[in-house]
Amino acid sequence: MNKDVGEKSCPIWLLGDSNPSNWQDVLVTPLDPRHPARHSIWTPVLDVMQDRVFRKQRLRIDTSSIYIRNAIEDPSGKPVGNQVEWPAPVVAACNELRLLLEQYRPTWFFVSGFSFEFSRRARGQLPARPYASWGARTLGDAFRQSIDGFSPDKVNAFPLLHTSISRGYIESHNYFSGQDGANYFEYVGTAIADTLCSIEQTYRFGSSNSHSPVTQWSERLPSKQDVAGSIPARGANPPFISS
Repeated sequence: MNKDVGEKSCPIWLLGDSNPSNWQDVLVTPLDPRHPARHSIWTPVLDVMQDRVFRKQRLRIDTSSIYIRNAIEDPSGKPVGNQVEWPAPVVAACNELRLLLEQYRPTWFFVSGFSFEFSRRARGQLPARPYASWGARTLGDAFRQSIDGFSPDKVNAFPLLHTSISRGYIESHNYFSGQDGANYFEYVGTAIADTLCSIEQTYRFGSSNSHSPVTQWSERLPSKQDVAGSIPARGANPPFISS
């Protein structure tokens, strides 16, 4: 299995847990679209995002260059869920991710399960916690904090429910969303889409240098008079494409 897929310069990143132990010699990429994990964690959220962006902006999110990797490659090296101190190879992988985040600074950084706590440590957030201590309620709280504190000028980490939590448990939808009768996928997808739409008319996606997460991001689809003065993005293609 390849270590990653997509473009690091893309402002949208997905971080999985580890290679699937029974399929890592068959699948090609992390969160390979042929494996159900991707469609339990990411696809339903993306569907809601696409629908809302289209209805509000008549655009679609360009997903062709989204950068995807796993926290660690070897599934046997994953720490025990109640373990605070992690083995040296996992700590080294955290440091590797830290350097990548400092260099590329993705604006939308999606994580789930073990990879949420892994990303916290990579970003220097304290205190370190056992990753099993993160449940639907606390992940929902962390998600709302990221939404409320969203800025295009920093790495915004958005925890998603891992398939092991979300699959088949209606209560998890309620716990994460903080309301009874909630649809977790609608709740998360709508909130993320609104962060995209809130800046779509002002910014263009793409990294300007290793110290800044973005230059100016994608404006509405440019009119004829806009084209001559538009600012091209470096690296990743603009995340919005015409319908």
